[in-house]
Parts: sequence; C-alpha cells; structure tokens
Amino acid sequence: TNELLDTAGYIFANRPLIFDDKAQKQLSDDACAMLGELTSHLREATDWSTEELETITKAFAEKQAMKLGKIAQPLRAVLTGRTVSPGIYDVMVTLGRDETLARISDQST
Repeated sequence: TNELLDTAGYIFANRPLIFDDKAQKQLSDDACAMLGELTSHLREATDWSTEELETITKAFAEKQAMKLGKIAQPLRAVLTGRTVSPGIYDVMVTLGRDETLARISDQST
C-alpha cells in the first residue's frame, strides 16, 4: 500500500505542493513561464477530458515549436510534485479543472 500512496498521493496533496529534487529541476523560470502560457489555453477547454486536454497541449506544443516532453515533464512536476506519474492527461482529469489550474498557477506566477 505504500507504493499506492506514493503513486496516488498527489491527488490528496495540499497546495502548495512539495516537490522532490527531480521535479524541482523541471521547474526552471522558462518552464514556469511556459506553463503560465499553457494555462490560458487550458482555461478554454469546454470538456475537461483526456482527449481535449491532449489536443490542447499538443496544439500548444506545435505553436511553440516544442517537443511534447518539454511541456509534459514540467507539467507533471507542478501537478504531482514528481517526475513520474500516471499519464499526464489522466492526472489532469483526476485533479479536475480548478485544482489543475490552481497548481499550475502556484508555480507560474
């Protein structure tokens, strides 16, 4: 059960999150600024589903000429406090719109 808590603990974590060392390294000033830009796109989601979130994030990556991993890793870090988690869009759906946007906002201001 410790493994389950390790894996799913992010769901119940209170903000602001505490980041492990690897996650902290993902959160450069540039990465946090990029996540701030991504937030405005995510706010436009009408159907907070894995499919729509993936579509929005991929379109943002293309527009920024970035590889998806350059977005997904910092995003995973701000949402879970770690660099390993379930699929990032599943994480966003599980946390819900308000919590997802709040956790990103905590780091991108």
